[in-house]
Amino acid sequence: MDISLLHAGLAAGAGLAAVPVILHLMMKQKPKRVIFPALRLIQERHKRSKKKLRIKNWLLLLARMMLLALMALALARPTLHSEVPLGDQEVPTALALVFDTSQSMEYTERGKNRLAEAKALAGEILKKSTDDSEVYVIDSAEPFKPAPLSPGAARKRVDALALRPANRVLNEAVIQANAAVAASNLSRREVYVLTDLARSAWDLSSTRTAEELARPRKSKILVSTYVLQLSPKDVRDVAVVSAEPAPGGAAEGEPIEIRAKVRSSGPKTSRVVELWLDGAKRDQKNVEIPANGEVEAMFLTPPKLAPGLHQGSIKIGVGGTDNLPFDDVRYFSFALRPALDLLVVSDYARDPARPDDDAVFVQRALSPEGADSAFRAVRETTRQFQARTRLTTRDFAGIFLLNVETLQPADWSRLAAYVREGGGLVVAPGNRSRPDSYNNAVAAGLLPATLDAPKVPAEKTTTFAKADLEHPLFNRYAKLIDSELGLTPVYRYWKLKQVSESARVLLRYAGGDPALLERTFKGTKTGHVLLWTTPLSRRVDRADPAAWNEFPIPASWGFVGVMLETAPYLAGTVGETLNYEAGQDVVLPIDPGRRSTNYTVQGPDPKVTDRLAPPATSDDLLIPSPASLGQWAVEGKAPDGTPVRMGFSVNAPQAESQVVALKPGELDAAFGGKEFYKVADNAQGLRDAQASGRVGTEIFPILMFLILLLVTAENVLANKFHREAVAA
Repeated sequence: MDISLLHAGLAAGAGLAAVPVILHLMMKQKPKRVIFPALRLIQERHKRSKKKLRIKNWLLLLARMMLLALMALALARPTLHSEVPLGDQEVPTALALVFDTSQSMEYTERGKNRLAEAKALAGEILKKSTDDSEVYVIDSAEPFKPAPLSPGAARKRVDALALRPANRVLNEAVIQANAAVAASNLSRREVYVLTDLARSAWDLSSTRTAEELARPRKSKILVSTYVLQLSPKDVRDVAVVSAEPAPGGAAEGEPIEIRAKVRSSGPKTSRVVELWLDGAKRDQKNVEIPANGEVEAMFLTPPKLAPGLHQGSIKIGVGGTDNLPFDDVRYFSFALRPALDLLVVSDYARDPARPDDDAVFVQRALSPEGADSAFRAVRETTRQFQARTRLTTRDFAGIFLLNVETLQPADWSRLAAYVREGGGLVVAPGNRSRPDSYNNAVAAGLLPATLDAPKVPAEKTTTFAKADLEHPLFNRYAKLIDSELGLTPVYRYWKLKQVSESARVLLRYAGGDPALLERTFKGTKTGHVLLWTTPLSRRVDRADPAAWNEFPIPASWGFVGVMLETAPYLAGTVGETLNYEAGQDVVLPIDPGRRSTNYTVQGPDPKVTDRLAPPATSDDLLIPSPASLGQWAVEGKAPDGTPVRMGFSVNAPQAESQVVALKPGELDAAFGGKEFYKVADNAQGLRDAQASGRVGTEIFPILMFLILLLVTAENVLANKFHREAVAA
């Protein structure tokens, strides 16, 4: 047990315990020897009682000695786990103030947000610091190494702190603060973490924090850590946690569906939710939100939107006060493009008498009759396709070859040139396809693999196995597609002879053979070739030679979902994202035909602009970590002089609107144990925590209790030992 003394000099007073012994020895009188025979009987009795009396006197003497020793020890104020010899006096200190500047610190009560409360507490700490102290002010959003400041300079730095949408986890800031004060030569080292303890601000799964904080302790360097918990007692907040245009895109003239989620932290409530688009309010809805729950609100944009960039927001309207203003709005952007043309090639022309021909399933999935769609499927026979003299990405965003019997090397050469220009090709051979036509040198240089022969599974039927859910074809609807693929019967598929080294298997059959492979070709725009080893069509009659699978079964959403993701993937728009969270890098695709040498990037503040020039070898514009919340505009100039306009939206991280404080003890693992940090939630709690950390646990109350017991015992013994016996 680590015991220390705040006033070690006073402990010497314990030596006064020897005073009663000294006085006893000095004042002891030598008896005079007188011979008196009549007292012989008394002497005999005295000898018998002398031993008992000597023991009583020593007990009384010992009690008085312990009383003096304990009184001296109590005046020395012994403590457990103290910073002695510093004690509770103000001395030059190396102290770090770690400020949580995440958006959740905007929560406001009684006209003051959490960050303002943190600044006030920091002011109290700095007020008591000596002028020669070293102060490190650490903003949780800034990874830069802090410089030591005087208390006066630190106050100015604290006053300038502001909330930051893009933040790092507080673990990193605490590690940074601990390292800074541990490197100081000053005797006292303290770290103060001022935070609302929101769960979203901490990484509780990492052990790195505890390991880094333990380094100074291994070198016998003491760093005291105080966590100032500024959590609101009763959270009440209504937040727009998401606002996203419906996936899959939309054709020109078709309204876009905007899906918003609104969450209530606290009791059941109702709010007006508004749709704003291109600077104007377009719609509003009254929503009832359950207690500590969320609801979805769906809006439709006007149908006659012009092609190009559109930006808007979902806002919380009237209905009550809100303690967390930043999450009352969520921004979104989307680009409306003309419908993409896709070429679907099969051996047979469209014939009402053949509703089960090879192209009809893909065509219905991409552009259903009588419905607006983001894609237009253009049907051609193999002969019509071969008669084409021109094939460019401006004509078609993608090409599907479905159960085509044969193509000439010249046809494969045109397809190879199209893919290397950035086009997308889907090849799905079936029962009519001739392997020699797909295995010639030109085709082999384009396709992911060469064909061997049709294969029937050993069990007569198989299914698709787990897909590569990280790939854009599957990741948007991963759960839905994955579950349906595992239930899709496959009766026959092409066995592969040789797979290209650059090919990637995206989907396999249950037996392990490849079902879907991809090969990419880098250029000014990346081209993609997808090879299915079973046809993208079905036959009702199992005896039909073309009945290889049940993938495009009418009730199967999996087939439609894969086709709807395949089309934009071939066109290079499937991975296009215009909605980001603060701190994420923004990647905007550049149209090769309208490429600008440099772009002007302007955020929500029109006074702040930046100019960026994309690398000549890249077909993307990278904008590193824009932090301001709201709508961003990117403008350039095409080679023909016409303006190029792009844009995106930046929102606060969704987790910031969930003001859920950590429970007691959840930080123990991060700090290495509850004994290595102390928590306070107000100024008085901070003073108590400081007293405990600096002075330790005083034993003074225990000593005073022991002194009281000894005084009582001494009086009892004295009265008992010296009481005259009552005569018989």
